[in-house]
Amino acid sequence: MPRPDLRAAWTGLCRFLKDDSYERYLAEHARLGRRDPPMDLPAFRRAEAMAHAARMCCDD
Repeated sequence: MPRPDLRAAWTGLCRFLKDDSYERYLAEHARLGRRDPPMDLPAFRRAEAMAHAARMCCDD
């Protein structure tokens, strides 16, 4: 029985579980017609991390 290629399995899993939160953010930003420019990807990731930290810290 051939051994599965770990890299191929990992790539497939990442494609299956693709994080599309930034794309959804951009679509929502465009849908709402906001005047301010959307955050770039690094700024979006920082904002998401801060929101996650706040939920973990202050979640009752």
